[in-house]
Amino acid sequence: MEVAHNPSELTSITEEKGEPRMLVIGATMPNLVPNVAAMRRRFPNAKIIVAGSLTPEQLRDIQADDVVRFPFPVGYRPEEDPVWTPMQAARTVGREETEKPMGKDRVVLVTSAKGGDGKTTVAMQLALWLAKQKVPVVVIDADYAGNTHEWLNVPNPAQSIAAFERDTPFDRAAFEGLLVARNGVKVLPHARVVTPDMLARAIRTAKAFYPVVIVDMHQGLTPQLLVAKDFATHLLIMTTASERRIPSTVQFVDEVKRYDTPAKLRVIVNRVKDEDEVRRVRAALEDYKTPILTLPFQEGLLIDDDPEFVPIEGSKGKDPYPSAFRKMAVRALDWEAPKGAERSEVEEVKANKSDTKAAKKPGFFAALFGGGKAKKLKKKGGKR
Repeated sequence: MEVAHNPSELTSITEEKGEPRMLVIGATMPNLVPNVAAMRRRFPNAKIIVAGSLTPEQLRDIQADDVVRFPFPVGYRPEEDPVWTPMQAARTVGREETEKPMGKDRVVLVTSAKGGDGKTTVAMQLALWLAKQKVPVVVIDADYAGNTHEWLNVPNPAQSIAAFERDTPFDRAAFEGLLVARNGVKVLPHARVVTPDMLARAIRTAKAFYPVVIVDMHQGLTPQLLVAKDFATHLLIMTTASERRIPSTVQFVDEVKRYDTPAKLRVIVNRVKDEDEVRRVRAALEDYKTPILTLPFQEGLLIDDDPEFVPIEGSKGKDPYPSAFRKMAVRALDWEAPKGAERSEVEEVKANKSDTKAAKKPGFFAALFGGGKAKKLKKKGGKR
């Protein structure tokens, strides 16, 4: 094996040793595409291997014949997930940009028609719920006004999604260096400007290393959402039952459905106080055949953005919010807890259903959410 650091060294080696049978090139080589083309012409019989992280555009431009991912992503399951076939990623840029997660992997977008419906709260609590099951999960804050990092008690993160402004490949170590973490939840913080290209690069990188990627979107039908939806397995639209919110949510659902998206669409009605509120939303969205899930009003979540807050950290038992959240999460993500977990979330939901059926004269929340009578929760001091 010989090592050449520049073209002149390569020329000297080939003059002395003859034409190489194999060339291994680093993906960070300057002018990679023209240099690979030149080596193809100069050494037509040599096998050329480009090692490192490459973008879909680079794979296309170097005319890759085979693509091998190594190491495999965290969520890779050899018994379920197919290995890439030759040229699968290099045929077109568009194919890789919208390459869907395989097996049990998830890319979950959490959005809303307007702000203030609790999308960040639900996105972060979903992440914590998954982390409690030992599921590797990362949250991408794609909201330029976002604050997901505050959930992790990191007031001024040094890195952000702005690192993806340039089309620079990130390996696992480099990507981890951008994240802030706490209690198993990792977050790629927001930036003041989040372009569609930045978001696409961030999602593409994250899903290579994590089986579950949650994206906290800015509200509304934005260019960023139109790009992100092509990666998504699940699209969660948050709303409340306010008479002023419902028309905006209906219009938003209609707009999203007009675009071709493979994601499973769910509407989550947040802060529900009574049965009439749920009925209003269901009636308004009846024509769209979209699953509608619910979360009860939880006063503590209005003032506390700490993921250790009781509704999720202490999510055992039958308090309305924890029980409702587990039920919502299982249905929203089509989730089955990993094998070996201590009594899976799915089993707890089923147990709560059995308890509810056995109860005499269940109240509204018990019937709707599978929970019992709410306990009084001790609230922590607000951070805002």
